[in-house]
Amino acid sequence: MQENNRPPDRQLQREGVNAFKWALVDKFGSQVIVLMNTLVLARLLDPHDFGLISVLYIFMSISSAFVDSGMGGGLIRKQDLSNTDCNTFFLFNIFTGVFFYGLLFFLAPVIANFYHEPTLVMLIRILSITVLVNAVSLIHKSLLVKNLRYKLVTRASFLAAILSTIIALILAWKGFGVWSLLTLQVSQSIFYMLLLWKFSGWLPGLKFSWASFKELYGFGFGLFLTALVNIIYANIYQPLIGKFFSIAYSGYFYQAKRLYEVPVLSISSVVDSVTYPILVRYQNNREGLVENYQKIVRLLLFVSIPIIITIGFLAHPLVLVLLGKKWLFSADLLQILSFSGIFLILETINGSLMKVEGRTKLIFKLEVLKKVIITINIIIFCQFGIKTLVYGIVINSFISFVINQYFTSIRIASYKKLFTLFIIGSIMAIVILNLARVILNPYYAILLGGISGILTYLAASYLLKFPELRWIFMIITNKIKTVS
Repeated sequence: MQENNRPPDRQLQREGVNAFKWALVDKFGSQVIVLMNTLVLARLLDPHDFGLISVLYIFMSISSAFVDSGMGGGLIRKQDLSNTDCNTFFLFNIFTGVFFYGLLFFLAPVIANFYHEPTLVMLIRILSITVLVNAVSLIHKSLLVKNLRYKLVTRASFLAAILSTIIALILAWKGFGVWSLLTLQVSQSIFYMLLLWKFSGWLPGLKFSWASFKELYGFGFGLFLTALVNIIYANIYQPLIGKFFSIAYSGYFYQAKRLYEVPVLSISSVVDSVTYPILVRYQNNREGLVENYQKIVRLLLFVSIPIIITIGFLAHPLVLVLLGKKWLFSADLLQILSFSGIFLILETINGSLMKVEGRTKLIFKLEVLKKVIITINIIIFCQFGIKTLVYGIVINSFISFVINQYFTSIRIASYKKLFTLFIIGSIMAIVILNLARVILNPYYAILLGGISGILTYLAASYLLKFPELRWIFMIITNKIKTVS
């Protein structure tokens, strides 16, 4: 921030940074715990088992989107939130959760027949419990997020991940196969719901207000349509791969996507969930909005680039160490997929800014345009094999970012800064690539390649006097008040 000693802004910045740190710990921590579970399960199960679960995520995600319907974003944005608003949101969630659980229950045989996998009937009916469970806790999480109480959200996420991981590993060790994966998902959602209720402290009532519903839904409807479209296209590849290639290929893609999601989608999710409630406080302060938005973008770029480069250029040794030789095909997919990450992160923060400005209708229109382009690309690339399809994902992410940035009212950063980061990232990539080629042991390749690459990146940043290095230090040491 500029040295103008504005106490309210200092307080907002401190709260925002604290929320960002805890949200990052939440996303990374819970993802890492579940990933470790998945890595152990990968050695006990085969790609077909993972493929069975992965093709179902799209149905669960679409149902969850309808349960929220964008009202959570409206609740977070509303300044004068009342208990009636909260009860209205809660009762709506319960109603839609029950409806979609019943819908998935009866559609289970149809989905199973589509994939010629009878096992899917019972898997769907049990996994659909997560939709109903998540509906019960949406309001509690939204209230914690609105108040930037991410430390409690993080605690709930960690505990739920740890408890569900223990249960799933025991079942996998006992030979329950795909059912251990199913138990991981269901038990984690139940534990998470119970802990959110405990930490939130909010108790629901039975008062429903149509006026409150119209207000929250009116703001959130555009966000809901956008989220629905995004969810469909974020999860569409696994069911398509399972249908047109094989369930096993869907399993390979699932593992590549999981390794990619730990850093990339964790950061993206944090960007969406934290920057929105932070920036919304500057919605009537244009100067503060521009300043904080660009600072967040610069920090995200600085942190994200070395992570993405490390994953992309060390994909094969990472998969060998974490998953084993039978999953080596996932490394090819991971190497390609990782480079869509930076565009996804930037696209997400563009969207957060447009939400702050209340441009939800524009967001939806842009998402429709982007998804039309993605649909065309899927039809084209799908005909040339699964690797080509994944290359299409990278192209799609770049196009989506360009479209978002064109309509965003604030430029993400100076082109000189972006070019400098690109050069430093390229030098880091060359260092990692050369070391990975000469070091045959995958453990040493990861250790030496990763450390050498990161040190190269940090040294170049230090020599060029990047302020982001100091910002990160200030954030870690809770001295954000001195950041300028």
